[in-house]
Amino acid sequence: MKRALVISSQVAASTVGANASAFCLRRLGVEAVVLPTILLGRHPGWGQPGGALTPFEILSDMWSGIDAQDLKFDAVLTGYMGTSQNVELAVSIIAQIKKTNPDCYTLVDPVMGDNGRLYVPVDVAEAIEANLLPLADIITPNVWELCHILKTDMSDLDELKRALRTSARTTLVTSAIHSNQIGGLLFESDGFAFAGHEIFKTVPHGGGDALAGTFLAHILSEETTSRAMQKSVSSIFAIMKHAFADQSPELPLIKYQSLLDDADIIKLQDIQ
Repeated sequence: MKRALVISSQVAASTVGANASAFCLRRLGVEAVVLPTILLGRHPGWGQPGGALTPFEILSDMWSGIDAQDLKFDAVLTGYMGTSQNVELAVSIIAQIKKTNPDCYTLVDPVMGDNGRLYVPVDVAEAIEANLLPLADIITPNVWELCHILKTDMSDLDELKRALRTSARTTLVTSAIHSNQIGGLLFESDGFAFAGHEIFKTVPHGGGDALAGTFLAHILSEETTSRAMQKSVSSIFAIMKHAFADQSPELPLIKYQSLLDDADIIKLQDIQ
């Protein structure tokens, strides 16, 4: 069985952060070990979330305990980082894991902001960009985060593609729009692929976290990057369709978990 370390938020009553990504990994047969960068009662979008950032000393000590178990990690997934210290700890953990397993796959979800603004401190965003992104085998930003990282305009898909080519970094954009569809835009050295679906009027929280976990699970089952993207976008789209029909404010991952490995597969589009 493959094993992944998830360094992200732990939100008790919402299907976001590690609650989403670790669940998807486990549902698809990957053991997930969670290192919680923040402990919240609910998603901040619903109001005061309750909870607090995990103190660095506690987070670091938790890692010491995990490390003492002498576990082999096949992958690391990083999500929400509340402080620049958390970023530096994640960097050191990844470096440590790669010493014993150079093939450890690293997925960095640069959780920084959306809708025109950062929702982490500037120093955290800068630390993610400078120190964490260079360690990634793939990054999974939303469009706003990608444009913030690349310092480019999000209104033009062609401009976004030019910037991605310049960056030369394997990227799965989780909210790209193309031809009146929204979906995953994958950039690799050999070009672009897009898996899109209808645009919903509203979407529940947690889609990006669930997509990252599902994608990573497929990578660990030795799918190609494009096939992993295609399957993960298909699954999260299928669950979101049910969420929209049910008027669910949270991503109903538990109720529709079978769709994580049994969804109708969306056709890939070549958009070179």
